[in-house]
Amino acid sequence: MKNLFLLRHAKSSWDNAALGDFDRPLSKRGISNAIQLSEYIQKHSISFNLVLSSPSERTQSTLDLVLSSLDPIPTSNLKECIYHASASSLIQLITEQDDEINNLLIIGHNPGLHTLTETLTNESIVKFPTCAFAKITNFNHWKDVDAGILTLESVITPKELNHD
Repeated sequence: MKNLFLLRHAKSSWDNAALGDFDRPLSKRGISNAIQLSEYIQKHSISFNLVLSSPSERTQSTLDLVLSSLDPIPTSNLKECIYHASASSLIQLITEQDDEINNLLIIGHNPGLHTLTETLTNESIVKFPTCAFAKITNFNHWKDVDAGILTLESVITPKELNHD
């Protein structure tokens, strides 16, 4: 059984108006939320064989914070195609993965991740906020990720982590 995890980057800072979108860092709240998510992942013994991340500053920082407590730290690759990717582009990336990988984490942006989650699971999600973490299951091969049979097992948000 495969597990697809989707993580929207943590909240970014808008303090420096001179920075472009790609270069925005995490806000204090974003850092705190990413650390809380890291603790949640460790507490629930969630592991990843591979992490694919957008190369933007806020996604890389989220990646570093979320994976910091994992042992071993999974292999991670920065993929330019994830930066503001559409759901269909993300599906193409997922279907290209090797079936030896059982737990894949993608760290990216909205609206792509929100739309991808709804597309793959036929579920309506009101909001996919920053640092939202979704787990999608019920398939055995990455090439079948768009077969319309996937289950949205969970969506964890920072608000819920504050109560965990």
